Amino acid sequence: TRTSVCSLPLGNRAPVVFSATPSTQTCNGLEDLLITGACFQFIGAPPTQTLFSVTSVYLQECGTSNIVLPCGGAQAFTIINNNLIDVNFCLTSAQAGKKYQVFVTNAFGTSRNTGTCNAPVQACTVGNTGNEQGVLVTFQCNAPGTPIPGGTPVTATVTSCHLDRQDTGQFFLDVTGTNIKEGATATVGGVTPKKIKVIAVEPGTNNPTTLRLLKKVCNGLPGAVVITNTVTNGGVSAPFNCTERCPSQ
Repeated sequence: TRTSVCSLPLGNRAPVVFSATPSTQTCNGLEDLLITGACFQFIGAPPTQTLFSVTSVYLQECGTSNIVLPCGGAQAFTIINNNLIDVNFCLTSAQAGKKYQVFVTNAFGTSRNTGTCNAPVQACTVGNTGNEQGVLVTFQCNAPGTPIPGGTPVTATVTSCHLDRQDTGQFFLDVTGTNIKEGATATVGGVTPKKIKVIAVEPGTNNPTTLRLLKKVCNGLPGAVVITNTVTNGGVSAPFNCTERCPSQ
């Protein structure tokens, strides 16, 4: 038996969209979507090896050519990593009951997410609809009076933590993340801080990107940071292991 390994120049490609969270929401203003997929940001094929990133994100209404751009324009989104994008869409009651397909574009094309929104999507072969996995990725605004299904909670993602000290000597922990909603609560190592202060928000919204946890944080460090969104259909974030440690007094 002879075994060999070789490299194949696969070239550059358009993005792939796997899912959008939440997939259904009561559209009454700013709607924050987390889009998962692949090839959102990557180093191009030789010889140039240029960094290529997603250039636009948009929704297309099912059955029409109507396009909805993010709040602030097609380029107003955040690439968290090669597989995750955070984007805000300004959708109001005027979109109630409408369903949209989710698309992402880079220099090499637009993600494949074609087909009829209300038709079943079969396994992905030539001529079939959906993305590379045979899945049609959509987002829908609930019709008036339609409650939010209990399937997909609105959860935050904690990305970093930083311990610091005020001039008074009091320790505080700054927690940064995405998809944090106004009024969110937090714990550190199972300990609830005495006070939570919003330090930074997403532009044009009241949704925090950085929370400052004051008092009692040393009791939980090092430990897992968990953020809970208290909005309708809010959820609990995955624990983030914060290794910061308060020095001994």
